[in-house]
Amino acid sequence: MALEGFKAVIAGALHDRATAAGVAVLAMFLFLTAWILGVLAAVLYLSTHLGTIGALLALAAGLVVLGVLVLWITAARNRRSAELRATTRALWAATAVNAASAILRGEPHPPQVETAHATGGTGHRSAFLIAGGLALILLALLVPGHGGKGTGAPGAGPDDAA
Repeated sequence: MALEGFKAVIAGALHDRATAAGVAVLAMFLFLTAWILGVLAAVLYLSTHLGTIGALLALAAGLVVLGVLVLWITAARNRRSAELRATTRALWAATAVNAASAILRGEPHPPQVETAHATGGTGHRSAFLIAGGLALILLALLVPGHGGKGTGAPGAGPDDAA
């Protein structure tokens, strides 16, 4: 019975995705049609003032300038996102170093902990060492170029010059 319910949920999700994809394709078709008709209307309007060739060239130049602006804005946003990721990674690495140093330089154990450790009980020192080791592993994963997804230099991206 549970398996049939699971199958129904999966079928519904797939049906919803297919429906959403169909609606997205239809919307993109309508958007593209509107764009083409708008470009044609602009060419016809400009052709009365500039001639057909002049109107086409003016519209093409306008679209090129618009494309360059979009690329420039996107590159600026990507650069800012990379800087924020590098800053966040550096802050996490500093936090891991501070946590590891605080754990590893912990206070000496009181006498009752040492006697418990000597008699076979577990002491707090091993828990501190485990936590410190985990903090150092986190540090190794967060430092750029030494593990994880780091690339070497903070803020360096795949399209940056080497």
